[in-house]
Amino acid sequence: MYITILGVLISLFLLIVFIAYKQSNRILFRNAKKGPLTFFPNQFKLPFENITFKNKSGIELKGWFIPAAVKSDKTIMFLHGWGLNKGDILANTFFLREKNFNLFYFDFRSSGESQQGPSSIGYFETEDAQSALDYITSIHPEETKHMGFYGLSMGAAVAVYIAAYNKQIECLIIEACYYSYEKVVARWARLHKHVPYFPLVALILFFVRKRLGVNPEDYSPRYNIKKIAPRPILIINGKLDNLAPRHDARALFLEARHPKQLWIVPEATHTDCSKTAGPFYQERLAEFFTKHLGMSKEL
Repeated sequence: MYITILGVLISLFLLIVFIAYKQSNRILFRNAKKGPLTFFPNQFKLPFENITFKNKSGIELKGWFIPAAVKSDKTIMFLHGWGLNKGDILANTFFLREKNFNLFYFDFRSSGESQQGPSSIGYFETEDAQSALDYITSIHPEETKHMGFYGLSMGAAVAVYIAAYNKQIECLIIEACYYSYEKVVARWARLHKHVPYFPLVALILFFVRKRLGVNPEDYSPRYNIKKIAPRPILIINGKLDNLAPRHDARALFLEARHPKQLWIVPEATHTDCSKTAGPFYQERLAEFFTKHLGMSKEL
């Protein structure tokens, strides 16, 4: 009898380990999450340049460079969320072109028009973002003398990391940004799969760390946001966001150093602040970038 019970327990443990390993694939290789583009610059009658470049791993990434309505040396680079693409973020932010900003959008690996590649909800994507920044500043040096970031969800976490180590980024807006990599993975598993942290999520994160060869938690905004000062940062979050909840935004705000702003949008859910806040959203973004991009002194 004891042997039978032991055999069942061992089988159950091996099954949990197998499921955890397979679920780590969903994080690292997310082909099923790649959605088609539904928004393009020509739909909004915007002039644009198709951008193609490779990151340091040789993965081909695609983007758009949209020049300002009037010649400008200020460019905003946009970083989209997990499961989204550059078109999704374009639809809510292209109005900034009329505010005298050049706009640069690109797809992370395995998103939009970019080539498939291992994903990680933040770690690998920092390589994509750094390569995108290096490339756009090399081919448009005059238009990118002043650079700002806008990041959404996963893109916000990547924006924090890149800005922390690149002083050429003069200011940034982050929206629906998670505080901790491990916590957002656990929260997603609980919300969408009803999976408890222990033992399955803990094992999934274990396999992710082993397969990456690094701990992606070290790339979390909680450890890097304080390095952005004295450059301005605006943190936006939906009050009803259950994936990157408002207490994450408040925690990041406390970790950040001045100058900093926090805007919690009533009734907004995850990545939904632009729709919920309407014209006031456009006003806040335009006001922030107009005030801070191109106005900074030597840092």
